[in-house]
Amino acid sequence: MCTTAAFEAGERFNIRARLEGWPSVCDASLAFQRMEFRLLLATWHDFGDEDHLPSRRALTPHKLKSLLRNIAIYEKVTNGKVRYRVRVMGSAFADIMGDMTGRFLDEAVPKEHLPRWHAALDTVLEAGAPLRFVSRADTACKSHLSGEYFQAPLLDDDGIPTMVLAGGHFAARKWSDITELEPEKIPALAAA
Repeated sequence: MCTTAAFEAGERFNIRARLEGWPSVCDASLAFQRMEFRLLLATWHDFGDEDHLPSRRALTPHKLKSLLRNIAIYEKVTNGKVRYRVRVMGSAFADIMGDMTGRFLDEAVPKEHLPRWHAALDTVLEAGAPLRFVSRADTACKSHLSGEYFQAPLLDDDGIPTMVLAGGHFAARKWSDITELEPEKIPALAAA
């Protein structure tokens, strides 16, 4: 779980986000504003170590009980093309995005936003470590909301990192307010 890889992967995401005009930034410094994401990060670390990522199986609903409504788990499926399936979606995510449990992202996310979703999930798996994202919620007519996201890779039942544990919190904040008022809190914004 190399932090250098996380910073490099995050920077590649941020460069692409700027080029594509995505209202999203990756913050590999893990400067979470929300206490529950600091707790989720600690929980994730408790089930992994320096050499091994935690497995999805280890992070049971019982162990994540206080965080379940704010959690989603995505699974990368490669069968000729890469797709992400939503394995679990907590009620807070579902309230904002609609319940996508059991569906593939390309069946549920508007086509114009799908590249950003895939890029964020790919970035987490590439980093091999947790990342923080701040992004506008461009789903279910909720573009007036912005979210802070925890995302971290998980091993599947075969020991392969194909899953992403995500936590999200949404608030009514314009993306322009975030980019103008928070560059000191999110180093990648200062570089934009």
